[in-house]
Amino acid sequence: MSAIPATSLLGDALKWSFRLLFGLVGLLAMAWAVTGISRITPDNQAVVTRFGQVIRESGPGLLVTWPAPIDRITVLPSPGRQVQFSPETLEIGGSLPPPGDELSTGYIVNDEARENTWFFLTGDGGIVHLRVTVFYQITDPTAYVISAEHVEPALRRAVIAAAVRVCASRDLDSILVARPERADDPSYAARRERFRTDLVALINQRLDAMGRARNGLGIHVARTDVVASIPAGAKASFDNVLQVSQQVERALAQARTTAEIRRQTAEQTRAQTLDEARAKAQETVSAAEANSALVLALGKNTTMSHSTVLDQVYRERIKSLFDVAERVDTVPAGDSGHVIVPGVGQ
Repeated sequence: MSAIPATSLLGDALKWSFRLLFGLVGLLAMAWAVTGISRITPDNQAVVTRFGQVIRESGPGLLVTWPAPIDRITVLPSPGRQVQFSPETLEIGGSLPPPGDELSTGYIVNDEARENTWFFLTGDGGIVHLRVTVFYQITDPTAYVISAEHVEPALRRAVIAAAVRVCASRDLDSILVARPERADDPSYAARRERFRTDLVALINQRLDAMGRARNGLGIHVARTDVVASIPAGAKASFDNVLQVSQQVERALAQARTTAEIRRQTAEQTRAQTLDEARAKAQETVSAAEANSALVLALGKNTTMSHSTVLDQVYRERIKSLFDVAERVDTVPAGDSGHVIVPGVGQ
């Protein structure tokens, strides 16, 4: 049995080592190539970038690209899905609790005034706090990927600007139920319902303006959930004002009722006084007409002399005296004697 040369064994070992190395490299290359094959689910869409530049968009299905780091795939929700975005709000339990401030306002207020952006003035001078949740859809995947880092800050600014305009264009009762007597008013209920619609429309207007300026975010706001509330301090003051307003309204209503009663009483008194005055005037006129009727009638008769008229008037008037006299004694006109008339009780 002859010995195997050492050089031959070393050559065989190197040969098999290179073959194994090539095999491992081939397997790694195949595995790396397979990573460029992806499956996009029906509720998603994808954007392919090559060295940071967008090269194409892809819908649901099998997607074949160059493996990373040559190509990168960004999977996004499909246009039919809604993405939720909730900006930070100033509420109790936040990270910036100024001592005692939550007792006066009911909200955590930042020391930086520019950050206190979720309090809004209404058209009637009120103040309201909004907690807004935005649901948007990705309509332009390429623009969304390019501006991915700026989507939420820009959307937050758009929501704030739209909320400022919407709140300033209506009174407090058109945003939330502030006065109980207006809770069931259909007109105010319709305005509160339109508040969210108007807010969405104004947000989309700002997004469209950014798109026309080639700074679009590639999103469209589908709807918003808004919770409106009044700060505790303002609510207490508002309740006091509401209570005083109700008292004033009751006082005015009572004053109007009293004034109406007095007006009706005065109207009745005036009508009664006028009726009595008319009746007395009519009686006076009738009496005057009765007293002057005979004289006027005689005056119209031109065939009678003055003495005849006087005699007739005398006879008409003396008759009324005779009717009430108890006894009548006559004295001749030519008699020069004296008549003694007995007094009462003689």
